[in-house]
Amino acid sequence: MLTIDEREYLFRIAGENPLPSLRPNREVPPAIRVLLDTLTETPAYVMDAKYDVLAWNRLATFFTGDLSAVPESRRNLIRWMFLPENDTHGRWGDPDTVSFARASVADLRAAYAQYPGDPDIGRLVAELLDASPRFAEIWAAHEVEVRRRIVKRVDHPIAGPVAFDCQVLHIPDTDQRLIIYCAEPGSATQETFRRLARTPLSEAPSPHTAADDCHPRVPAAAETPQRPDTAGTGSGPLESRG
Repeated sequence: MLTIDEREYLFRIAGENPLPSLRPNREVPPAIRVLLDTLTETPAYVMDAKYDVLAWNRLATFFTGDLSAVPESRRNLIRWMFLPENDTHGRWGDPDTVSFARASVADLRAAYAQYPGDPDIGRLVAELLDASPRFAEIWAAHEVEVRRRIVKRVDHPIAGPVAFDCQVLHIPDTDQRLIIYCAEPGSATQETFRRLARTPLSEAPSPHTAADDCHPRVPAAAETPQRPDTAGTGSGPLESRG
């Protein structure tokens, strides 16, 4: 079987543009699964272009909830972000949350254009256009963007405030994204990650609670936003292509 690069090369030497892929690849490479398991003190998970979570490591369960209990068709981060039942805590008053949401929708629009033959992406977009005026407003802006690094400060339902770099690594062979939550070395967040790594999985939040509560923290009026290496209280999103 030809690789993606070999397939595109044959089309180009024949003077043709490569045909678009019909739908996002959902097969996570074995090497990526091994990599996930080696990141014992770093939350990490893999998403496809539609924002479906395909694989995750143990520590990520404390941010996503136990997704093995969720049907594969419902493991979608953008759906969790915009459905009305998750629109709580006044989080949309936070500029970082709005920026994150707009970038996520723009990223989904890029996938919508890249995979025109995928009915699942079309159904997701139609569902959210009907259910979420906020999604519909952002979608109508016709922004197109690929997700990149973002600094996230979130209130974790178990560990409290944490801050980390949300790094997005592209997996070229499958057009998937490896999302890694990177804590500043020596920070309170790094200690929180280590403590969560020793915590029984039975104490992980449910997927609904994780999606609802692991959102960018809205600072109090007198609070000064902190750098990732100083944020956190020592007591301790879910989102994501971070």
